[in-house]
Amino acid sequence: MTDGNECSGLAIRIHACLLGGAIGDALGADIEFASLARIRDRFPRPPAALPRHDGVVGAITDDTQMTLFTAEGLIRAAVRYDGRGICHPPSVVHHALLRWLVTQDETPRIEVDRAGLVLDQRLHARRAPGNTCLAALRAAGAFGEPAQNDSKGCGTIMRVAPVAFVLPGRIRDLAIETSALTHGHPTGQEAAAAWALILAALADGGDLEEAANRQIGAFGSETDRAMTRALEAPRDGAAETAERLGGGWTAEEALSIALYAGLSARDFEHGLLIAVTHSGDSDSTGAIAGNALGLMFPDEVRSHRWAGQVECADLIERVSHDLAAAMAGQVGALGEDYPGF
Repeated sequence: MTDGNECSGLAIRIHACLLGGAIGDALGADIEFASLARIRDRFPRPPAALPRHDGVVGAITDDTQMTLFTAEGLIRAAVRYDGRGICHPPSVVHHALLRWLVTQDETPRIEVDRAGLVLDQRLHARRAPGNTCLAALRAAGAFGEPAQNDSKGCGTIMRVAPVAFVLPGRIRDLAIETSALTHGHPTGQEAAAAWALILAALADGGDLEEAANRQIGAFGSETDRAMTRALEAPRDGAAETAERLGGGWTAEEALSIALYAGLSARDFEHGLLIAVTHSGDSDSTGAIAGNALGLMFPDEVRSHRWAGQVECADLIERVSHDLAAAMAGQVGALGEDYPGF
């Protein structure tokens, strides 16, 4: 059991991580697919306000939506475990992701409940969700059933941040198991696991470069090369350097860009701008890098001018505190939003 002060500190770290990811998501949302020239023309200097996307200033996309539902699944799994029920956390997270699928005007094959985040109408906005995630969740015939595809898209890594806060010995396996719910390729799963382990090290006060180096050799060759390329790239923060790491469409490319942005960052804002300024999946790389940058610069992200502009900021804070309570074993205070499955 973690005491109240430790739980409060954990809540601050989780909030910084998830808020940083949401801000990066919102910063990159309206420039996804844009050329580098168009991005520079539109944002010749750091914007004072987060951009408008889908008619909403600071709009989050499916990246942050699915991250919040992943967190909700982990909270529910902790509630069920505390009640000494039989609990398979990947299945509980799967149920949560299927509730997210409902918010996208889709109908799962499995019956899902209507409690918690699914009731928040802000999360029902459909912001170009990934086709692989949609198809895999539509096809699921049982909770915990792995996806039947060979995709390694970044839909695994853009939602993995909450897994970084489970028990250290479970991070790798749970990241792989929950990634496999939508993406069948080992690289997609391994890149997500590597990033979750890196985030966990940052949450414990570790150094990003050291954390990344510890993962070299622990996963397959594609994930290994992605991290190595980021570690060896010149730390100039130039968009052209980030572009050479890929477009962020696959999990290992997104890992590489996010890692590079963190390694090159002078501060939170500088790192986010590196993460989104490329002609690829800018919202996803912004979200992924933002998770790390939030942990690296927690005071800055929580007080940043963009923090109050991002959509669902109140919800992100509440879920962060609830996840901290769940991970600390303080599930009795979580109320009826987390019925345990």
